[in-house]
Amino acid sequence: MDKQILDKILDNAEVAPGLDILDISGGQLLAGILAGNPKSVTAVNLPKETALAYAAEPRVRGIQADWEDGKLEGCFDRIVLYGALPKDTSIKRLLRRLAGLLKDDGRLSIAWDPAQAQDMPPAQELVKLFEPHFHVEIMVANRQLCQVSGVKRDPLAQVHCGVTHTHGGLTHTHTHGDIAHEHAPEPGATPIEELLVLMRYLVSHNDAHAQEVAELASQLQAAGKDVAYDEIMDAVSDFDMVNAKLDAILAQLTVEEF
Repeated sequence: MDKQILDKILDNAEVAPGLDILDISGGQLLAGILAGNPKSVTAVNLPKETALAYAAEPRVRGIQADWEDGKLEGCFDRIVLYGALPKDTSIKRLLRRLAGLLKDDGRLSIAWDPAQAQDMPPAQELVKLFEPHFHVEIMVANRQLCQVSGVKRDPLAQVHCGVTHTHGGLTHTHTHGDIAHEHAPEPGATPIEELLVLMRYLVSHNDAHAQEVAELASQLQAAGKDVAYDEIMDAVSDFDMVNAKLDAILAQLTVEEF
């Protein structure tokens, strides 16, 4: 890779010293990332020769993983993805998954060579796909490089990088018209039980609270339930169907299934 292009990608990704970085580039960005003195680099699907070359580098952890198979986990300051995505990848699902691997205020960068990754959407379209989960600050679209880079949007206070925190039992207070509704789980409820109670509450009282449902769905994802999360997000994306679809989904979700 041309050094000028490499430097541009890493600069736009705000790779800086002391950070925990997830590298999804097949090793193409690894040398440049290490030159920036990160705290650690988790490198996904390195070619064998690249893995051997960095076997003695204590900051590098190489893993073989698919972004959907559950092996990819951690808590990162930066995620840098370079190159074409696997065929039939759902970009929406990928972005939700990667957002769940970032720390608060973490940054995701996706970059590609437009001549080699012709199946990638235009950068302008990718920006729109970023928006639900990231505040996009940088977009590059030219003959040599396409790149979108954005900061993770603020999560709920209870969610911190894949861990759901409760503070004295999670209580949700919600105003519906002039009436204040407080809906609290039973004492000693698990985080999943709390989430299910709150989500059922939103279904039964929904009046355009799609954002609240989406935030609670993010907590469900943090607990490791990607399939249910995707179904919920699909329901939220079709605003008119929120009540009916969520009601049907939640009716099938029992605590025992988790």
